Amino acid sequence: MKRFFFLVAILLCTVSGAQERFSCRFKMVERESGKTIAEGKGYVQGDCYRLETEWMQVWCNGKDRWIWSSSSEELVIEPNDVSFLKDIDVTRQTGGKAVIDYEGYTITLTDIQEKAEPWSGTFFIIDPELFGDNTIITDLR
Repeated sequence: MKRFFFLVAILLCTVSGAQERFSCRFKMVERESGKTIAEGKGYVQGDCYRLETEWMQVWCNGKDRWIWSSSSEELVIEPNDVSFLKDIDVTRQTGGKAVIDYEGYTITLTDIQEKAEPWSGTFFIIDPELFGDNTIITDLR
């Protein structure tokens, strides 16, 4: 799960020098092995973000982060700490693409599309009540 949060930080980092609201596709690859760690869709709006992969979804309203793992049927709620963003270097490329290298991983963002109209605030949060009785909910706030 730690690797996935680096990806979250990468997406946030791309906001700092460019678009305020955008969606993109992402792929995270371990450089040494060439193994794909995660890929999916991302949405960023200011300090808020949402990531979707086959095995995990993350919602963040800028203050709190909800992490849902479908394989373990677990929802973890925690404060959104992105203090390590200062260590990330974004190498921008043209044509709706950005490449980021961080701690042995390469994250490629493609299909970066600016969004003119904001998403609603509810797009970046999830209500724990929506999950069934078998869901493990861990609130670390």
